[in-house]
Amino acid sequence: MGPYRDPAGKRSAWSAILAGGCLALGLASGLAQASPGPQAASARAPAPPGAPGAPPSVPVDTLDRHPLELRALVEPEAVLGELGPALISARLASDPREVARLELARANACRVVADWDCQREAGIEARRAATEAGLPHLAVRGLIAESRARIAMQDYTRGERLLAEAELALKQDPQPELLADVLLAYSSLSYTIGKHAVAADYARRGLQLLGENEGLAMRARLLRNLARAQAQLGEVEPARESLVAATRVSQRLEDPKLEAELYLEGARVARIGGDTATQQRNGTRVLAMAEKLRNSQLRGLGHEVLGLAAADAGDGAAATRELLAAQRSFRLLELQSDELRVLRELVRVLLRHDPGSPELAPLFQRFLTLDNAIAQSERAQAADDFDARLKYAERENEILRLEGESALARERSEALAQTNRLGNLLMALGMVALTALAALFWVQRRGHRRLAETMARLRERELEYRTLADNASDLVLRIGADGERLYVSPSVRNILGIEPGELASPRPDLLHPDDREAVGQLLGRVMRDGGTETLRYRARHASGHYIWLEAVVRRVRGADGGQELVYAGRDISIKVRAEQALEATRARLRAVTDNIPAMIAHIDLQERYTFANAVGERLFGHVEGGLVGKTVREIRGEAIYSEIRPHIERALAGERVTYSGEHDVGGRHYHYQTTYVPDVRPDGVQQGFFSFTYDITQLKQAEQELETLARKDSLTGLANRRYFDERLGAALARSVRQQAPLALLTMDIDHFKGINDGLGHAAGDEVLQEFGRRLAACVRAGDLVARVGGDEFAVLVEGVGSLDSATGFADKLLERMRTPVTVGGAARQVGTSIGIAYSHGRADAKALMLAADQALYDAKATGRGNWKLREIG
Repeated sequence: MGPYRDPAGKRSAWSAILAGGCLALGLASGLAQASPGPQAASARAPAPPGAPGAPPSVPVDTLDRHPLELRALVEPEAVLGELGPALISARLASDPREVARLELARANACRVVADWDCQREAGIEARRAATEAGLPHLAVRGLIAESRARIAMQDYTRGERLLAEAELALKQDPQPELLADVLLAYSSLSYTIGKHAVAADYARRGLQLLGENEGLAMRARLLRNLARAQAQLGEVEPARESLVAATRVSQRLEDPKLEAELYLEGARVARIGGDTATQQRNGTRVLAMAEKLRNSQLRGLGHEVLGLAAADAGDGAAATRELLAAQRSFRLLELQSDELRVLRELVRVLLRHDPGSPELAPLFQRFLTLDNAIAQSERAQAADDFDARLKYAERENEILRLEGESALARERSEALAQTNRLGNLLMALGMVALTALAALFWVQRRGHRRLAETMARLRERELEYRTLADNASDLVLRIGADGERLYVSPSVRNILGIEPGELASPRPDLLHPDDREAVGQLLGRVMRDGGTETLRYRARHASGHYIWLEAVVRRVRGADGGQELVYAGRDISIKVRAEQALEATRARLRAVTDNIPAMIAHIDLQERYTFANAVGERLFGHVEGGLVGKTVREIRGEAIYSEIRPHIERALAGERVTYSGEHDVGGRHYHYQTTYVPDVRPDGVQQGFFSFTYDITQLKQAEQELETLARKDSLTGLANRRYFDERLGAALARSVRQQAPLALLTMDIDHFKGINDGLGHAAGDEVLQEFGRRLAACVRAGDLVARVGGDEFAVLVEGVGSLDSATGFADKLLERMRTPVTVGGAARQVGTSIGIAYSHGRADAKALMLAADQALYDAKATGRGNWKLREIG
């Protein structure tokens, strides 16, 4: 079964360890055996300066490297360009050693530019050529190069197996720097899966293998790994010291990518120590190195460092910008673990600084999609790998048993055949009875010797299996039918902090009180019914706190033929805390969406609601069973659904749609604006769409009120000058098209200035209002009455049949104004003068207004209180 690879190449760390097989689980003890002992280390230690045989104080490279391999550290693109012709020449010359060295140079150049596929292929070719040339150390370097590439691609299982092959090869022909390289890779892998103490231990063991001037690049990277593991363990000052030592070593090298890696580790340690300035400075340096090396992954890491620094400093805008840049880089590279980590920080920043951001919903959806996909793959792979491992162990035991029985059967068969032959020979040849008896005795001894050798091989196989269990990081138990532990793996020390002997008998006191009954029932059920069960529960560590364990329990047949349970458990406390943190984050996001003044919903391909916030529930009132699971047609009704269905179809076709409308919902008239955003998975398959609906009723009402205010005179309630001009232009256009007559009457209040000055502006306002009311009462429904100035009014009459109709309106108004107006409690006579402009359908607005004004002046000149007429067009 090959390693699971999600779209970003992520490999579950738990699955990687389980799928590593027997060889990978024995690496820790293998490294201890392969590492030189104190005497060897003492023999290799450098003599004091000036002493006979003292090594020079310059770096010593103990590996067979091609010059292009060193150039690749600073000129990776140029070296890749030169390697093609060089490899062709080496292959034509049938020089496998040169091919292996050139392929290792290519692997180094590909590593610097983060082209992991290229590095993997180069490592494979280097190993093939080195094997052909009979150069085991070069073959080991090819294995390490391929392993590093696969680990970088998060194919941990294959990477771990390749490292195991390299380690086994080095047992036959040790080389300190290569052994240190293997330990460096194990340190990186341990750090990746969260085993920080183990990562630090591997780094220290690697450093012990190297002399003072040996493998400087290796020493710098081991110090870097030690620093980051110490930082995660809370040892900030030791971490800084390790980084200083790594930087001091790196200054003797020319390795830009190593320099960038040290900047990254410096930024991480600075963040743990609360040093924002150092974070920002190192993030800027990492970005510069990424541009120099054209390394997209470094670019994403640099933006992430700057984003986290800005978030720590409280700069939400800068944090959002930098984290978005990092997320885009990791998404383009399909590094889903890195993208998920950045998305988690990005959502936190937006919730803290900009909860109304339109980017929050799609980013949160992306976060949930990635987290769900990764979690599901990890659970599935963990179960599959455990079954595979258990089946492998059972198959190995069965093979060993069958081999032993087969060997015994063969021996017995041979012995029986030999005995029969000897018996026949005795019957036929009595003369040689003593010789036959001696031969029979010799054959029996040889059979016993072979049987002893077979039993020794069986014990050796059993020992190997026992070694695997003893060195596994999982807690492995064999539990008898009476509950007694037939075997407890030493890993119980690391997981629970107790000795294996303390778990020889059932220990219900170690279980959390809330989990004891469930665990007991599950173990009893598996022992009774067989099969395989998975359980998750809490157990008390020796230090007093509880940890979360996840275990797989299976019933098997023991060596004595009885039933027993095989238990394999692991510490998942970090995962459980992460799940709890995620659930808390989801609750916070639900609280945010429920309090956003908009209806937020998700609708699937069958047009069913899969999510709706509290606003939607309040908007549609009580719906039995809630909105989720109901279709849009069921919730909105046929009338509304028929109107919005075209927009839904466009959204389901992958188009972002925004539209406005108005409907009656729950007895209230709503104006709303809705945006549909397609929900597309990373593989391009659409799962539905998100709906964001905003209540804009108040906004529409305000717009209508503003429109009304913009067209009406605030004192009289008549049309204002602006609206009058708009209507006049439209009326003249219709008049020209239809050749229909039109009349415009302009008028003002006679001696209004005397009223304003003598009685005050309040009295003047009363006169204006009464004049406007009388004027409006005299016109037809379709005529326009407007106040166009202080005491100036105008009436636009369309469809006037004759001059008599226009003059008749003027006479009617003059008659109406003869009635006194009550001002300030006293009746006063208020008159008016009227100018009439009559058009036969060919005048423009300017000419019509001018004619009306001139007619008004004529009326005033003849003594006021009358009207005058002018015809135009």
